[in-house]
Amino acid sequence: MSTQPVAAESAVAEAADDGRHRTAVPLLAIEDLGVEFRTRSGTVHALEHISFTVGKGETVGVVGESGSGKSVLFYAVLGILDAAGRVTGGRATFGGLDLTRARPDELEEIRGREAAMIFQNPRVALNPIRKVGLQIEDVLARHTSTVSADLRRRAIEALAAVRIPDPERRYHAYPFELSGGLCQRIMIAIALACSPSLLVADEPTTGLDVTTQAAVMDLISDLARTRNMATVLITHDLGLAAEYCDRIVVMHAGHVVEVAPTAQLFSNPRHPYTAKLIATTPHGSTSLRSLAAIPGNLPDLRRSDLPPCRFSERCERVQPGCSEPGLRLTEVAPRHQVACRVLS
Repeated sequence: MSTQPVAAESAVAEAADDGRHRTAVPLLAIEDLGVEFRTRSGTVHALEHISFTVGKGETVGVVGESGSGKSVLFYAVLGILDAAGRVTGGRATFGGLDLTRARPDELEEIRGREAAMIFQNPRVALNPIRKVGLQIEDVLARHTSTVSADLRRRAIEALAAVRIPDPERRYHAYPFELSGGLCQRIMIAIALACSPSLLVADEPTTGLDVTTQAAVMDLISDLARTRNMATVLITHDLGLAAEYCDRIVVMHAGHVVEVAPTAQLFSNPRHPYTAKLIATTPHGSTSLRSLAAIPGNLPDLRRSDLPPCRFSERCERVQPGCSEPGLRLTEVAPRHQVACRVLS
């Protein structure tokens, strides 16, 4: 098997058409991206050699345990990293612009208009002392040419688009007056107000009951399909990713370990970590006793001696070659890439 890295562009150019998502040029191409954080206790090597693409109209799931770097990755891509964080290498090309080298004013124009993000906790992300309708107007006023007289109408239309009952009345509500599900819909309305071409949904169903989770995900999926919008779903819930995503990126401890179409990933997981993740995911025929935990913990990312495969210290299939440098994603099947020496 070849050990050459799989470039972001070639992964898309060689992709087989699965019906409606093939694009000659990816909307977002992340290539060899690295991120670190300087802290009092040492440098955290948060992301290393991250490479994958997102095509127009495609829904890509980014999955992995808490602490694997899923959210940090897109904070870096959108230029909203914490002050202690910095991009150490690579690039993230969106619509021809490398976001990692874009000027602050260029990023401000893109965020909200071309690329939008739904954050994990809507009650924290929303301004608690400003009416939700005005918060939508703020985005419209900043990123569109809508005249002041039309802002209220556009905001109400945005609320209606995310199926909020009685949008004229909800326009005047404060976040604390709304349920968690309605606050999440407000966040979606704000994110989609300017019809972005890319939506990043970061754990959009956290804290919601099962029925509301399904309603929120169906809403995002329907809007993405009708608008031909690229969507990234960041989640630790593989069941959710299996239901709504066309392709899945598996992350572990700041590395991408596997990328594959959803059906292929679940039917034939090639990386030991992916197989363990799937084994921990309940489904209709699974009993609680049959669910297996992943042994060990994520490595301390402040270590200077992190192995090339950060899962190797937890892996039951580890081999001497796993400690050799230069591990990269390698294509093992059409559209299926894995970073694992066991497969060599």
